[in-house]
Amino acid sequence: TSEAFTPAERCEAGEKARVTYTYTSDANITALQAVFRWLNSAGGEISRNTVSLTPNTTGTRTDEFTAPEGTVNFQFGLRATSGATAGSASASNITLRILIGMAKSVTASFDADLVKEYVLGSDKPAFLASGNKSFKVSFDLLYVNDKYAQKVLNGDKFDVVIAPDGWGTGKPLVTLRNVVLNSWEQSITQDGMIAEAVEGEAEGAEVATQ
Repeated sequence: TSEAFTPAERCEAGEKARVTYTYTSDANITALQAVFRWLNSAGGEISRNTVSLTPNTTGTRTDEFTAPEGTVNFQFGLRATSGATAGSASASNITLRILIGMAKSVTASFDADLVKEYVLGSDKPAFLASGNKSFKVSFDLLYVNDKYAQKVLNGDKFDVVIAPDGWGTGKPLVTLRNVVLNSWEQSITQDGMIAEAVEGEAEGAEVATQ
């Protein structure tokens, strides 16, 4: 039996990890599982969730599990068992999303500068085109940990995925690629509620369907 995993991704208790992937294995694989592996701050495994896959087939799936108490990082991978002859199995086209926990609101905006040139004798532009673009995102959420504050300090890049109508085939999906956060603000109210507000910009954006 062998296992292979993706690099560890920050994921806290209560957050959901959603992974879309394509798996394949040959006829020498007798058992195959997709593995969601939950890690503590020391890198040790707390627990795992598994999904049984059919050996000697190729397929694409989307699976989702919630991180248990004590989770700091998450890994996705495959666990394969061979018969008398060693087999091979692999996962590809892996899209890993950590769903933001405790979010209260999210705002995404796309902006484009207009390039306009006028000529003498006309009040209408002789040339009009879309220029430099910017892709902004902000979200407010209940404070759980310092993950987003650390992303501001470290300059980490990550994708933000928004499913305005929820998850399901054919529903809209907005993805902001390689977001860099430039603002983090924490607030504590009189009744003890701790919240945070985060803002950033992306390198690019996509609007598609699931």
